[in-house]
Amino acid sequence: MKAFLVANPNAGRMRGDRYSRVEACLRERGLEVVGITATGPEGVAGALREALAGESPDTARVVAAGGDGTIHTVLPALCGTEFPLAILPVGSVNVLARELGVPLNIERACDVAAAGRVRRIDLGLANGRPFALMAGVGFDAEVVAAVAPAVKGLIGSFAYVAKGLDVLARYPSSLFRLRTESEEFESRAWLAVISNAAHYTYRWRLNLDARIDDGWLDVCLFEADSPAQTAQQVVAALSGRHRGHPGVRHLRAQLVRVECEPSVAYQLDGDPMGITPVEIRLQPTSLSVLVPNPR
Repeated sequence: MKAFLVANPNAGRMRGDRYSRVEACLRERGLEVVGITATGPEGVAGALREALAGESPDTARVVAAGGDGTIHTVLPALCGTEFPLAILPVGSVNVLARELGVPLNIERACDVAAAGRVRRIDLGLANGRPFALMAGVGFDAEVVAAVAPAVKGLIGSFAYVAKGLDVLARYPSSLFRLRTESEEFESRAWLAVISNAAHYTYRWRLNLDARIDDGWLDVCLFEADSPAQTAQQVVAALSGRHRGHPGVRHLRAQLVRVECEPSVAYQLDGDPMGITPVEIRLQPTSLSVLVPNPR
């Protein structure tokens, strides 16, 4: 069985000789490791497509060793194929691994990469770009874009907390126009999160009803027009009490188009992407992932 390995050497737990240890761990489990060497998301996706050409999903798989950003780079090459994705969660947060129950211990994650069961999950497509977890429009995208890679490498996910507090104090609301396949409305808001999965970061779940294979996108829109309203919603969300909180709107859809005035940033799975407008569509059962076997 071939394992095409895509690794981020700058991921939270990939320092030093970790790459060679990951390779050895996979080989010990009978996998033939083929490293994918490319830079940038487009380069990785292109190199992976080329490597998989002529291969069979029965005899080849892709292993992403890194965080959610590393996984995000391989999705364009895997979306809509049968090639299974194995996750070695060596990033700072590892949200998708937590969502799927993939062990955070590398040796046990390698067990799953070699002999786990295949599960089909949904993906979202944002302006044609696939994502696994969520699209964030507004505040969180501004935070993601403002965190310098060097700072993230030094203090990990705490970089987002520090920058988030700084941005929140001065982040204005915008006029959001949302359109789904069944409704259209506008309101002043500071953040919209369109989730394919329940986990937003670590063990914290934002869209509590979201399931990664249920055929729906779950939208959480934070409507506020003053810093006081925003602060109240943040406290409610962090404590898990935002469902039913004033100004927090929930809906489900398979198509969500977001326009903002003025335009705001959006992010996918923690990577900054661009600015609105953004059109997000559900891509049902479009990715195979390897997950632990039931006990």
